Amino acid sequence: MNDAGYPKKVLSEVEEFFKKERAHIAKRIKQLDEGDPFKDPDHANDNADVINEVREEMAHEQTEANRESLKKRITEIDEVLKRIANGSYGYCKKCGKMINTDRLTTNPLAVLCIDCAKK
Repeated sequence: MNDAGYPKKVLSEVEEFFKKERAHIAKRIKQLDEGDPFKDPDHANDNADVINEVREEMAHEQTEANRESLKKRITEIDEVLKRIANGSYGYCKKCGKMINTDRLTTNPLAVLCIDCAKK
């Protein structure tokens, strides 16, 4: 990596975008948790009929899948924020060259340059 990397203003904007995105996702996870029927303390004692039990199970499974997907996204965002903080954002993790700005524009989570990604 060299000092002629991405301008600080650009990195600042990227960082701000990802901080907002992370906060939005964390809020969405909280909403999912609040709507999960299995999080209801009375769930086990509600004596629901079989159809309601199946619906609740399906809703819970969908909630879990969505939550895991969002947690994965938060992990990716945290990685980007770490890379911005330590000055490695925008550089290929494999070869160390700068990632093309067009690639980063279309996929700001990219950690490999196009050549290394193809390999």
